[in-house]
Amino acid sequence: MRQKIVHVTEALGGGVLHCVVLLANRQAAAGDEVVVLHSVRQDTPPAEKLNELFDPRVRREIVDVRTNIGVHDAFSVFRVLAALLRERPDIVHLHSSKAAAVGRIAARLLGMIERTVYSPHGFAFLKQDISPLKIRLYLLIERMLHATGGHIVACSKSELRYARMLLLRTERMSLVENAVKLDEFHASDQQRRDAEVVVCTSARVTYQKAPWRFTRLAQQLSAHSNARFRWFGDGEADAVERWIDRRAVEMSGWIPAAELRQRLLQCDIFVLPSLWEGMPIALIEAQASGLPAVASRIVGNRDIIVHGITGFLANDDDELERYTRQLIDDAPLRQRMGAAARAHARARFADTQSFRSYVGVYRRLLTPMQRRRPQAVSHLASHEVLK
Repeated sequence: MRQKIVHVTEALGGGVLHCVVLLANRQAAAGDEVVVLHSVRQDTPPAEKLNELFDPRVRREIVDVRTNIGVHDAFSVFRVLAALLRERPDIVHLHSSKAAAVGRIAARLLGMIERTVYSPHGFAFLKQDISPLKIRLYLLIERMLHATGGHIVACSKSELRYARMLLLRTERMSLVENAVKLDEFHASDQQRRDAEVVVCTSARVTYQKAPWRFTRLAQQLSAHSNARFRWFGDGEADAVERWIDRRAVEMSGWIPAAELRQRLLQCDIFVLPSLWEGMPIALIEAQASGLPAVASRIVGNRDIIVHGITGFLANDDDELERYTRQLIDDAPLRQRMGAAARAHARARFADTQSFRSYVGVYRRLLTPMQRRRPQAVSHLASHEVLK
């Protein structure tokens, strides 16, 4: 019989969307029955776009789960509980902090907590745009909910270290690094010989991505070098107006993933100065495209970049400028680091490798249930053909 997996997230956009689509589509292709319960936020693509991204065999349903904390959360728990009761999944996979809070309460009430997986994609208590009081509150909530049960799957080694250090009960934690479909990334047919060096980033313009740092970098370096700066992505109009200097930074607006991959091949350096991350897909995509990167030394970034080999990790704005300038001025260094970055990405971040790891996590959670109920629904053995 088929294994039934229900993914739950309130944040179906950005990196979370990428990870859910990648995993759900692989599961559906392997023969599992897959359901995605999600909310609609500002960064959630329209339904027709989601239909293009998801395999037709993946069923989607909208369940209202809001990001902010309030009395409405009780109704969210009830909605998710009702959906899980109706679906009766073998595995409940929760993505992002709020869905994990609501989902773990619902799963606990239904007796499904032992078969519940939580992928934080960046813990909420690592945010830098909230007060210290909220940080302590989020950490307390994470500790209390983890104590109730469920299995955490960190997306980077740094995220796993934070989980083990702060949440305890380390036996219910695993690591499955984020991944991309590497067969969609191709090396440029010819070496770029343009006089200008193109420095780019790829992200939504939000506080998390520190767009003012990228703008400052463009203002400092474009006037004194042969560099051009490009931002692939878009954001709220007030955020773009506040943090992006259009005279120094060219903005593409929203572009499809396939076009982004083509545009990355026309660039020379990737910069990601964000304030916090889980494990950024954009940085993995840049490395898969053969770009050396300069990024802030934070959780996630430091798990992707091999400092001095595939790029540089900057501790502050001065290092961010110094390393970017070094790459602008040294074409052979860009080429060496770009080649190393692409090889590194192909060795570590394949979606097949990520999928197999999740199969192993699910198997460990389902094995005790299968011992109690030999007839329990599962066809994990069928996944072996993909190994």
